[in-house]
Amino acid sequence: MHIKTPRLFRNRCGVFYFRVKTATSDRRISLRTKCPQTAAIIALGLNANLERKRAMAKSNLFGINLDPETLRQYEIDLKNGIFKAEGKEDNDLMNSFLRNQGIDLVAIESLMKAGNPAPMQVAAAATESSPTRKSEPLIAAVDKWLANSRGKNVERTVEGKGYHIKDFLIRNFAHVETVDRWLAENEKEDSRKRKALRSVEEKVASNQYKYPNIEVNAIDKLLLVEYKNTLLAVPQTAKTIDNKLQSLHDFFKYMLGHGLYTAFTTNPVDGLFIQDKAARTKNTKAYQPFTAKALKILFEPSAYLEKMDAPDLFWGPLLGIYTGMRISEATQIRCIDVHHAQENGVDYIHVYKSKTPGGIRNVPICDALIQLGFLDYVAECRAAGAERIFPHRALINHSHSKELSATMLDYQKERNIKAPQTSFHSFRVNVITQMHNNNVNAGKIMKIVGHENGEGSAVHWGYVRDLPDLKPVVDDLIWPIDRIALKYSGRFRGFLANKTKWPDEKPEE
Repeated sequence: MHIKTPRLFRNRCGVFYFRVKTATSDRRISLRTKCPQTAAIIALGLNANLERKRAMAKSNLFGINLDPETLRQYEIDLKNGIFKAEGKEDNDLMNSFLRNQGIDLVAIESLMKAGNPAPMQVAAAATESSPTRKSEPLIAAVDKWLANSRGKNVERTVEGKGYHIKDFLIRNFAHVETVDRWLAENEKEDSRKRKALRSVEEKVASNQYKYPNIEVNAIDKLLLVEYKNTLLAVPQTAKTIDNKLQSLHDFFKYMLGHGLYTAFTTNPVDGLFIQDKAARTKNTKAYQPFTAKALKILFEPSAYLEKMDAPDLFWGPLLGIYTGMRISEATQIRCIDVHHAQENGVDYIHVYKSKTPGGIRNVPICDALIQLGFLDYVAECRAAGAERIFPHRALINHSHSKELSATMLDYQKERNIKAPQTSFHSFRVNVITQMHNNNVNAGKIMKIVGHENGEGSAVHWGYVRDLPDLKPVVDDLIWPIDRIALKYSGRFRGFLANKTKWPDEKPEE
C-alpha cells in the first residue's frame, strides 16, 4: 500500500526536498537523497517534529532546526542490501516504512547469513516467501475492540468510540471492500444503510475496490501522522482531535494486549496528542453552582409553573437540587425504582444505571420532595400503567434528558441567569457544596451523589439499613424555594390518564 508522505517533494533532478509553506513563507530544504525510502523516513521525522512544536508552543514553524546536516541519517541501498539507521527510534521508523513497501528486513538478514550472494534478489525472495507475520483483519479487530469496550464503558462512551473509529476508517480505508461494507452495515437509518450496501455491491461488480480486505498491521505511524494532519487541516479543535486519537490509542492498546497487532511493540498513537493530560485538565472548565439569587429566580413559582409544563420539566430540576442526581439519572427513573423501606420507613430512589460504577446507589427522598408531592406523582404514574415516571420522553442517544436539557437552557436565558458553566449539572455542584458546608462526612456525600473515591473505586451504596444515616443529610438541604406555591396537586393527572400510548423506545438494560 502506497502512503503519500506530507510535505515531501522531488525536484527535476530527482533529489527529494521537504517543503513548509505558510501564508507568508515558503521554505524548501533539500534532503540530499534520491532514495524514496530514505526521503520518506526523514520527512516522517520532520513532520512529527513540526506537529510537536506546533502543539506545544503554537510558535513560528520556522523556529525549528531543519539544517540538513543535523538530520537523522539513514542509508537504504536495495541493490547492495544495505539498511542502516541510528538508534532504536530511527530503526523502528525505517522498519515500519519498509514493511509498507513489502520489504521484510528480518527475512533478508536471515537469507544473507545463509550466504546468498545477490542482495537484490534476496530482497525479492524475502518479500515473496517470507511475508511479515500476519495480524488480525482490520474489521474483525474493530468488532472485538468495541465488544471489549462494552464490558468496561457505558453505552454512550462506546458509541463515541464507534464514531471515532468510523471517522478514521472513512478517511483512510474506504477503498477496502470489507471496511466499506462494515461502514454501510453500521448506518443507523435503514434507508441510508440500504443505499450504502447497494453502493458496495455496485463497486464490487465493477472492480472498484483496490483491496478486498486489509489487516491491522497496515496501520502504522506514517498513516496516523497523516490522519492527524488531515484533522488539523479541517480544522477541528484540539480537544476533538485528541478525543479521536484517544479512541485510536485505546484500540491499539487492546490490539497489542491481545497479540492482534504485530507491526510495533509500542502503541503507535503515543506522541501524537496535541495536549498532555495536565494541559487537558487545566483547560477543562468545571461546572459552577447556581448562586442563591439565581436559584430563587429559577424556582420563582409563577414563571416556573408556566415554563416547566411537562412532568420531567417540573420534577427534573427539583430532583436535581434535592438529590444531586445527574440529568440522565433523574430522567430515567422507573416506577419500580421508587421504594419504601419497611424496616426503617425511609423512601428512596434506586439509581440502577449511571455514568460510573459508583453511581449505582440508593438515594433517600428528602422531606422537601415528599412535601412537594413527589410520591403522589409516582403513585399516579403507577396507576396510569406507566413504566417510567416520565413516560412521554423517548430514549434519544441513550438518555431521556434531551428535552429537559434544552428547556433548562432556554429558561436560564429567559430569566437572565445563564452564567458561564451553569446548567442542570450545577444542581449537583450545589448539593455537594452545601453538604460539605454542613460538615457532612465525605463517605456519606459520595454514597448520596454517587462519587468514586480518589483511587477510582466505587463507594458501595450498601444496604437499605444505611438509609437512616443518609436521610438527615438530604433533609438538611435548604434552598430558596417556595414549596407551598410549587406543591404538586395532580396537575399532570389528566395528562397521564389520557395517554394511551407512550413513545417507542429501546429496551432498558
